[in-house]
Amino acid sequence: MVLLQIIAGSLVKMNWFKELYDKIDVYFSKDENIVIEQLKKLNKNYKHQLGVRQAELLELNNNINILQEELNAIHKEKKFESYWNNVRSKTKITYPAREGIWSDPRMFLGFDHSLYYPTVGNNDDKAKLILDYVARKITYTSDEKENWQFAYETWERKKGDCEDGAILMAVMMLNSGIPYWRIRLNAGNVQGGGHAYVTYLREFDNQWYILDWCYWYAESKNFSKLWKEAEKYFGIWFSVNQKYCYGVTPTKEDIK
Repeated sequence: MVLLQIIAGSLVKMNWFKELYDKIDVYFSKDENIVIEQLKKLNKNYKHQLGVRQAELLELNNNINILQEELNAIHKEKKFESYWNNVRSKTKITYPAREGIWSDPRMFLGFDHSLYYPTVGNNDDKAKLILDYVARKITYTSDEKENWQFAYETWERKKGDCEDGAILMAVMMLNSGIPYWRIRLNAGNVQGGGHAYVTYLREFDNQWYILDWCYWYAESKNFSKLWKEAEKYFGIWFSVNQKYCYGVTPTKEDIK
């Protein structure tokens, strides 16, 4: 009887232990599933974040490449600027452009942001549009005596001599963003007498082209006249850009 009681008691104890084990097993099973779910979520988030980071790194790398290309282009432009500013000897030039007063012709190439003509495309496109605008809108009127107009005067009067349209064109080109060293105002003797005109260093081939709004516009409007091939223009006195002068000061006899 006692043995039976001991066995029964042991069974009761074993049942208690089994119940406890079952509870622990269920507990750990639930905890394991939770951990697995958490791991799945973390893994999914990790892959998402990894994808985002890779996309960000790719974008960053692309931006770096773009900036590097821009920097290389700037360095290339700087080399061209230095070359074309120094390939000819710089000097001081004076010319009796305004009321017979001998002065520096660069004074006519100052910025005037009111003289803005809407342009599109690259600098070569802008140069052609501005040449076309001046040829269409400015009426050629020969001066009785030398009197260069400032760009704003020609803009307002809509008429002027060869140098007046050339000055207006050069200033408008500067205002459009074309680099100053790609634009030159030139004066000298050509077929037909004294003349002033613009030369432009085209970006497409880095060759100088004549942009003549009045005398030989048909030969200029499509970049068809290279400076080195322009036999009509070789009697040059001087050229100026916004910073430098090249050539010689003409004499009174030259100007007549």
